[in-house]
Amino acid sequence: MSMRARLLLPLILSACAAYDGTGLRPGVSSAEDVMRTMGPPAMELANADGSKSLAYPKGYYSGRTFMVRLGSDGLVQSIEQVLSDERFYRIVPGITRDDVLRLIGPPIEVMELPRLHQTAWDYRFVDSWGYDAILSVMLDPQGIVVGRTTRRIERREPWR
Repeated sequence: MSMRARLLLPLILSACAAYDGTGLRPGVSSAEDVMRTMGPPAMELANADGSKSLAYPKGYYSGRTFMVRLGSDGLVQSIEQVLSDERFYRIVPGITRDDVLRLIGPPIEVMELPRLHQTAWDYRFVDSWGYDAILSVMLDPQGIVVGRTTRRIERREPWR
């Protein structure tokens, strides 16, 4: 194998990584398998039961974030795409910023709203009708959710 091929091989293989966790199996795959397949997470959160949640936002325009939950034994418990209406319904006033991070991962954008004494965390996603949309989670200065809203950012036919 040529020197150039040896240098390019890791780059080519990393481009083939299954960013959505394809090939990982709950109860079988380990934390090392996750890192090898998906790379380092954008965020790692320790849970009270000894498990961990690893967040993998796919990118600004993708509208997808994958959450890998590792059990206290280090094995994959689940892999989910978490930017969904079902998850958003769990974001209610009174939960904490850490609860939001565990549910849907890190925001794509943070905006301070000084007159309201709030911070908006924005998440881009594709709604259940197939439209690109933004979820904004409003947090008070103590990191408590005070509200949320969604808005469509593109009006297009969902089948396109």
